[in-house]
This record gives sequence, C-alpha cells and structure tokens, in this order.
Amino acid sequence: MDAKVILLISACLITVVRAEMFTALAHMRGLAHLEGELFEGLKSYIAAEETRLQQLKKFASEVELAQTGVQASSVEQHLNDPINSVLLITRFYNGWKKLNEIVYQDNSIDLMANISLNDYQMPKEEDYKGSFTALRRLQDTYRLKPVEINSGQLGGLNMTARDCYNAGRENFLANEWKHTRQWMQESLKKSIEDEEQAKDVDIVDIYDHLSYSEYKLGNIKKAIQYSRDLLQNEPDHKRTLDNLGYFQAELNKNPDQYEKYVDDDYREDTTEEHDRYTELCRRPDFVPPELHRKYICFYYTNHRNPRLLLQPAKVEIANLKPRVWMLRSILTETEMNRLKEIAGPKLNRATARNHRTGRFEPADYRISKSAWLGASDDPLGYVKKIDQRIEDITSLDMSTAEQLQVCNYGIGGHYEPHFDFARKEEDAFTSLGTGNRIATVLFYMSDVSQGGATVFPNVGARIPPGNGDAAFWWNLKRSGEGDYSTRHAACPVLVGTKWVCNKWIHERGQEFRRPCGLSPSQ
Repeated sequence: MDAKVILLISACLITVVRAEMFTALAHMRGLAHLEGELFEGLKSYIAAEETRLQQLKKFASEVELAQTGVQASSVEQHLNDPINSVLLITRFYNGWKKLNEIVYQDNSIDLMANISLNDYQMPKEEDYKGSFTALRRLQDTYRLKPVEINSGQLGGLNMTARDCYNAGRENFLANEWKHTRQWMQESLKKSIEDEEQAKDVDIVDIYDHLSYSEYKLGNIKKAIQYSRDLLQNEPDHKRTLDNLGYFQAELNKNPDQYEKYVDDDYREDTTEEHDRYTELCRRPDFVPPELHRKYICFYYTNHRNPRLLLQPAKVEIANLKPRVWMLRSILTETEMNRLKEIAGPKLNRATARNHRTGRFEPADYRISKSAWLGASDDPLGYVKKIDQRIEDITSLDMSTAEQLQVCNYGIGGHYEPHFDFARKEEDAFTSLGTGNRIATVLFYMSDVSQGGATVFPNVGARIPPGNGDAAFWWNLKRSGEGDYSTRHAACPVLVGTKWVCNKWIHERGQEFRRPCGLSPSQ
C-alpha cells in the first residue's frame, strides 16, 4: 500500500483514539471528518492504481506482441531483424528495468527481486544508445528511411510513435539533425494517425525537436513552420516564442537564402572511400563479360596432397586483383557449431589494432564480439583439424599463425575499410615476433539474409557471405611489400546474424614455402 495512505490512516487512527478521551459527539464529528479525508485519499490511491495498472497492461501487450513474433519463428530468426533487436533492448531499458517505478506493492516483491537479480544481464545505457547508433548506420549504408523500416520490408515489428520518438531523441543528442528530422516526422505521423499512440508522446516535444533540427540544417522556413505548429498546441511555450522571433529575424536578413528545402537525409561528412564502400554494400559492381571466363571454378589438390586427394578443395576465383579464392563448403556444420559453442562463453567486444601503439583496442569502426581459439581450447580437436586443412590448401606454416578469431556481428555490426597487414609506418606485430600478416583466411559460418558482405572498395569487389565458405587472399606481395588493393571492409548486417572466423598467417616460417619474387611488384 502507498506509504502516504498508510501514514494518513495511522494519523486518523491516532486522532480517533484521542477523540474517545473527550466526548462522543466530538468523536463522531471527528470520525465523519476523518472518513472524508480517508475517502479522498482512497479515491486518489485507486486512481493511481488504475493508472499504474493501465501502464502495466500496455507494457504487457507490447511484450505479448513481441513474444508472438518470437513464437512464430525461432528466436534467432526473430532477432535477425535489426528492428526486433532494437525494440528488445528498448523494452528492457525503458520497460523491465523501470518497473520498480510502477510496481511497488508487497505482491511485487518476487518480480522486483527477480529483476534485480538479473540486472547484470540487462542492457545498460551504452547498449541502449548503441542500438540507435547501429540503426543510424544501417540507414546511412542502405539508404533506408523510417517509413521504409516501418513498412515491414525487413520482416520485423513496426515501431510505435514512442519508439520513433526515442530514435529521434537519441539522434538529437548525437547532433544527427537529419536523422532527428526523419524519426520525429515519423513519430508525428503515427501520433496523428493513431489516437492510442498519440497518448504516449508529447506532440509539443516532437514539434520542438523538429523545429530545432530544421534550424540546424539551415531550413529556417521549416523551423518557423514547426514553431507555429507547436504554438497552436501550447501558445505560451516561452522558448519557442523566443526562437520564432529569432528565426523570423534571420529570414528577414536574407529572404532568398532559405527558399529551397533540400530533403537529403543521408550523411554528408563522408569520404570518397566510404561512399564506394557503402555503394558496394548496397549492390555489387557489374562484372564485364570479357572477365567471365577468368572467374573459373576448379577442384584443387595442391600438388596431390594426400589429405586432399579424396576430398579436394572446391575453389572459385572471386576476384582477380587482388586474387581472392573462395573455398566452397570448406567447413562442415559440425565444425562450425563446435567453433560457436566454445567461442560463446569467451566472446568479448572486438578490438582493432591501433596503428600508433600496436595495441588492440575497442573502436567504433569495428562493431562485433570476438573470441580467440587455439588447439588447447578444443579437446575434441576441431580447431587443430581446421588449422591442418588451411596448411594443406595454402602450403603455409601454421605454427606462427594467429589463433582462430571467431566473430559475431550484432545489430548493424560492421568493420570499416582496413588492411589486415601492418604498413611501413605502423608497428608490424612486434609483440608476436612472427613478422607481418602474409595472408588471410576468412571463414563464413552463417548465411546472412541481407547485408554483411565483404567488400574491397579500392577494386570494386564484393563477396557475399556463404555458410561454410571461406575467402583466401595474400596481404603481402612476394617482395614483402603490402598489397594495397587488399583494403577491405565488412558491410553492416541488415537482416540476419553473421558469424565469421579469421585466420591470419604470418611471414615467419614461410621463407621456403613462399619464396621472395624477383620483382617488387610480383
């Protein structure tokens, strides 16, 4: 029971007891007076409880709808859609974790204890903000607007007006004005079309965000329009009244400057390389017909290696420069499941190498979780078996190679353009003492419904992930110089989940297996 009601009842009882010490009439008058106070308190308490119950029912309905989506498919398939993942994190961050603000009666002790006990598993602020950052990355890369995301084309649940407002607010806090405009416009549209959704958002607040974002984008006329829309709902909104005067003065200074409204909602602060990278993520470059005959497939035994005679490698030329081999069905389902199983408990935020210090650190341009696996991590011997298979196919010594790195990409998981090898001005993995990375083997351990391709922006190559396949390329030329055409990137995962496994092979031990060439460019 509400603490205020308890205190009020206690005070009333004390008054009754004291009144009985004087006269009955005083006692009766006191009771009538106290009953009126108690009745008003009871009505307030019931109203508060009904409001609380409506909040709980609404949240339960949202969870029930989400669970219906989960039951209609597997959990993994449900979470393949980034919107479902964003909404799951949002429900925990804005729902489950805040139930203690609504639920506080004795019969809620078990529920609240359970929530507290599992707090360590629940999304933190970084997860909440990160999910919207990932959503923004998907929008920028794949040219998606909120209305397209909410059309169901990704297979997920539609976002409510409140969800769209949350996305707009997070973009506002990140100074992403174009995305703020997009999401606030979508929130406004949904709140106008649906009275129930309109109850969950403050239309004045939406207009406030829209007005300011348009101002920051240089669209003064639109900022004025939204300010006036806001004042129709709240005429005394002081900040907007002040802003409106300022906007009008700015427009009067140069009335022609803001006449054109540019509806461009994608990033402008990009480099030429980033534009090539995202373009390749959206669609592959056209392969000229004259090159088709060079993109061949063949069985490969590596000079009749005994272990490849009965089961040769199935090779497909995926690109000519740099030469990329696709090793089809190189991993079995059993092997991939085993790698995921032993990597799962070890997964941590993936790191990228700081070229200044040589250390591996978390970075915003690489969003995934990874785990390193050596032969000692797998008593069943699958890791050792995979290492041997790589050595059989490449003829390279695995004793100086890095451990297998298993990576799992989540919402909008990506890795921006980078080199696997260390350039001349960078630390060449001196801590490992095995030289530079001479070659890369990239295993794909899942199919990805949409997105997640490996692209080479400098040469226009694109490799879509295929379950059980692997890509192999040389990072260094025979002279030991780095091959700059191997700069590559992992496109954001739009729909689905992406598991990969890297094997980076180093120079040490390859002196007689891959001799130096006679030409620096060889």
